[in-house]
Amino acid sequence: MKGALLAAALYAALTVVLAWPLSADPGGRVLTDSPDTELFLWTLSWNTHAFAHAPLSIFDANIYHPERNTLAYSENLIGSALFAAPILWLTHNPVLALNLVGLLSCVLCGVGAYVLARRTGIGSPGATLSGLIFAFSPPRFFRLGQLHLTAVQWLPFTLAALHAYLDSGRPFHLRLAAALFTLQAYTSGHGAVFLIVAGAGLIVYRFALGEQVAFRRRLRDLGLPGALFLLPSVLLYLPYRTVQQEMGLKRSLVDWGINPGSFLASPAHAQTLLLSLFPTARINETAWAYLFPGFLPLILAALLLLWRPASAGPVAPVRPAEAGHYERDRASMSGARIVRSIPFYALLTILALWLSIGPPLGLWPLVYWMPGFSFIRVPSRFTILAMLGLAVLAGAGFERLRERFSRGTGIVLAVAMGALLVGEFAAMPLATVPYKMELPSVDRWLRTQPEPFAIAEVPLPDPRNIGATERRHTEYMLHSTAHWQKTVHGYSGFRPPRHVEMYSELRGFPDERSLRRLTELGVRYVVVHTELYEPGEWTRAEARIAAFASRLTLEYSAGAGRVYSILP
Repeated sequence: MKGALLAAALYAALTVVLAWPLSADPGGRVLTDSPDTELFLWTLSWNTHAFAHAPLSIFDANIYHPERNTLAYSENLIGSALFAAPILWLTHNPVLALNLVGLLSCVLCGVGAYVLARRTGIGSPGATLSGLIFAFSPPRFFRLGQLHLTAVQWLPFTLAALHAYLDSGRPFHLRLAAALFTLQAYTSGHGAVFLIVAGAGLIVYRFALGEQVAFRRRLRDLGLPGALFLLPSVLLYLPYRTVQQEMGLKRSLVDWGINPGSFLASPAHAQTLLLSLFPTARINETAWAYLFPGFLPLILAALLLLWRPASAGPVAPVRPAEAGHYERDRASMSGARIVRSIPFYALLTILALWLSIGPPLGLWPLVYWMPGFSFIRVPSRFTILAMLGLAVLAGAGFERLRERFSRGTGIVLAVAMGALLVGEFAAMPLATVPYKMELPSVDRWLRTQPEPFAIAEVPLPDPRNIGATERRHTEYMLHSTAHWQKTVHGYSGFRPPRHVEMYSELRGFPDERSLRRLTELGVRYVVVHTELYEPGEWTRAEARIAAFASRLTLEYSAGAGRVYSILP
């Protein structure tokens, strides 16, 4: 426990340094001012609202009215909202909540990898390096702006609990693994899929080594508490399955590949300097993602090929009569666990990379249709799982190196290696942009009106301009956080077909088609933002509003905003 606390303090300090200047101003800056960032802001805000007002209807979010289960159109982030909610309740600052949850994930990912490495028999110095690698290596750390991908912290904790159960047979550890799996599923669906791959692989691997299947005993060990811990995961799957069946939300193999240069790409200063020696390659400029793990993790993992462990043997509990030989026995037990675990993490790393690479050698076409996998759009994200495997291998490789030195020298070596890893991963100052979430007074006025009601907001950009269209919808989604009533707008991993048609019709608001569609959907209010119209377009829109005065009533006006009610 003490080692984990010290590691947590180290990772917290490194998060502040490596995430600078985001860590210095988490309430006023974001990594990217993009529709995805605004989607995360809305999702955390919606979950926090639903916790207090409609927890049993949390998936019936207020976007894409009148569709149901709209939170399941993308990652739900409910697990992250458990951390974000107190921040939002105290500060009312979604930007601060989003960034603090993301920064906290770095610390927890590091501690989780540390605990996992220790459970596999790796000493504290090597485990500390494992946590450092998983928390801050480019394939995970530079996804800090993608909350559903950075928040995979419960993955290593769950694997550690599963290791503990398979080593000790204690039902507590199996039930703990079940609870942690559910927590990961509610935090990141991607992380849940990674965990299914890793957890199932570990169980199969241990059975292949001679572990007894003992299916009935495993069920008894899981027991009613374990089943209750897993039940929320099953319930979580249901709205996603409903959306798949009713709305046709499915992934295809279109653009599933990744350009090879991405596996060498990293914005870290060291890698950028190295790549500058090959300017014609343009690795970072053409990369689709930053997937290079760093040279030092690869070198540390490669050390496992150079030395055999100094001690190995069967894992057995220490008997009281042998207490005088505790240190020697503990080293023997740790060596045996490392020998038993390392082949699995080598296989896991290879499997995750195989899932990540594109055609013609990638494994993805064989599995993308499977439950869980069918929700993942970009298979290269499996490099996050590969980094966990590589982090364990690197920690074990360092332990093999440390065995050749005295205790004091080994500690100095660990500190030096940690400093080198930080130097290789460093890319601060991170590129950030100022961001402040401001809600128009007209949307705040809606909060004072009798509920429930549904709204639409105009204007909308030309749908052929995808970027502007997505940004406008996320802007209107954030506006809806002022009142939390239903809105026809939405942005997520899926857009309902009838909304695509409706958005095109709203471009002409008000006219007969748009008013008829809004009336059919039960929309009561239309919020008009006059400052968002193209030059000259507001004059024409205002004339159309006057022509439909018998069906549109101006209810409220403030600044550049107007609220009209639609009469039947």
